[in-house]
Amino acid sequence: MIDMRSHKLIDMIETRQMTQVKSWLKEYPNIKFVSRDGSRAYANAITQAHPKAIQISDRFHLLKNLTDYATLALQKLFQGRITIPITDETQKHRSVMLIGTLAQRVKSVKDLHKNGHSQNEIQQITGASERIVKKYTDMPENGIPAQKQTIRGREHNEAAEKPKRRAELVGALHKEGLGIKQICQKTGFTHKTVQNYLSDNFSPINAHYGKQREGKSEPFRNEILRLKTDGLKYREIHEALKVKGYSGTQDAIRGFVSKERRIQQDLLSASVETNELIDKKWLIRLLYKPIEDVKGISDGQLHFVLTDYPLYSNILCAVNNFKLVLKSKRTNIAFGMDRKNIRSRSCRI
Repeated sequence: MIDMRSHKLIDMIETRQMTQVKSWLKEYPNIKFVSRDGSRAYANAITQAHPKAIQISDRFHLLKNLTDYATLALQKLFQGRITIPITDETQKHRSVMLIGTLAQRVKSVKDLHKNGHSQNEIQQITGASERIVKKYTDMPENGIPAQKQTIRGREHNEAAEKPKRRAELVGALHKEGLGIKQICQKTGFTHKTVQNYLSDNFSPINAHYGKQREGKSEPFRNEILRLKTDGLKYREIHEALKVKGYSGTQDAIRGFVSKERRIQQDLLSASVETNELIDKKWLIRLLYKPIEDVKGISDGQLHFVLTDYPLYSNILCAVNNFKLVLKSKRTNIAFGMDRKNIRSRSCRI
């Protein structure tokens, strides 16, 4: 119980029982406003004790409810890690040298050489040794091995073709003017499946593709890959991570890098253009913190995510806008979506 003028504490009650709260509230007949959470017990107690009092949902719980529902929505949207083009040029080339095929590594070095980079500059950009850079630079075009696709990658592409063809069928029927119910009857698909195929966010790619199981190495993923591309040995990586709280073994790091290579190999395209993986936890964390306080994602990476996932963009912008509405303390305010300002967490109002 707070005095609205002095803002001093008057009284407290150590229970959430409706009857006791109601009796306690009746001891203060001049109550006009009550700020509460979503408890039905509180709501009923206030209504019975002071039916004319204005009940106010506090800002903390309003925002908590919104972010909780937004988090659930993003958990469904991002069931695993997502892929985006590598945003940093140096990291891109180093990633190719770490997990690319021989053909991709050679092409990466040759492209840098064609763009006028010296051998020393290529070594610094790629992290490769002088011998490797010279070997790849001098390798004739007809000596570059053909690009190969891994068995896992081929199986993944074949698995993605089936839902892709089904989605194309549903899309064609929808364009002909058929409703969802009619499409279900014609194709035998469920209502939810048809809705999914018609969604702007539909992707035939398995949402769990490229997802690592959580383990002791996963929280240090970016650090491990960075140290590996810098040329450190596993023993040196293990020593560096132990200082930062890593409790796993050296062999676990070796196995983690090996698995990461296999995953990334399946994500590599036929060209030297490569992808990187963004964990959904960093995208969810942006609901609660500004991007400068979220270490797992950069401005450039967020740009690609917002472009490829418009639903995520809308959700993030809606949460940011609502925070500004609460902070403004204005009763009549309209807000809209402005993805350009999501980075600064100040969507247009």
